[in-house]
Amino acid sequence: MHDMMKHCCRADGKPDLKKMAEFMQHHDRGSNLDAVGWALFFVWVGTAWLANVGLGVGLLGVALVTLGMQAVRRFSAVKVEGFWVVVGLAFAVGGIWEVLDVETPLAPIFIIAVGLGLLFWGVWPKSKRKHSREHPSGQAEHR
Repeated sequence: MHDMMKHCCRADGKPDLKKMAEFMQHHDRGSNLDAVGWALFFVWVGTAWLANVGLGVGLLGVALVTLGMQAVRRFSAVKVEGFWVVVGLAFAVGGIWEVLDVETPLAPIFIIAVGLGLLFWGVWPKSKRKHSREHPSGQAEHR
C-alpha cells in the first residue's frame, strides 16, 4: 500500500489517477503471472511424476519454471522477486547435483552456505546494506 501511495502521487502529494491506473495494471499483471507460474509448477510436477523422470530432472524442471517465470516478469515490466530467483537457483543446483550423481551430499554444503550467509548478514554493517535515495528536497531517505 505504501508503494502505491508513493508511486501514485504527484510531486505536490495529491493523487494522480493516471499513475494509479498504471500501478493497478502492473499489480494485476503480476497476479496473473503468479497464477500462471503456479499452474505450470503443478502441471510439471504431475507430468514428471507420471513419466517417472527421476528426482534430478524433476528438480531441473521446477527450476526452469521458477526462473522462467521471473524472466517473464522482467520482460513484462513486473518486479522480479529475488526470493524466487534464489529458490529457482537452489532447485537448479539440486537437480544438477542429482543428475550428475555427485557423491558428496548437498545438504551439508547448503547448510554451511546458509550459515556463512547469515554470518555475513549479521556482521556486515547495516548502513552498508541500506540504500539511500534523494528526495526532491535534496535530503537522503534511508529505507
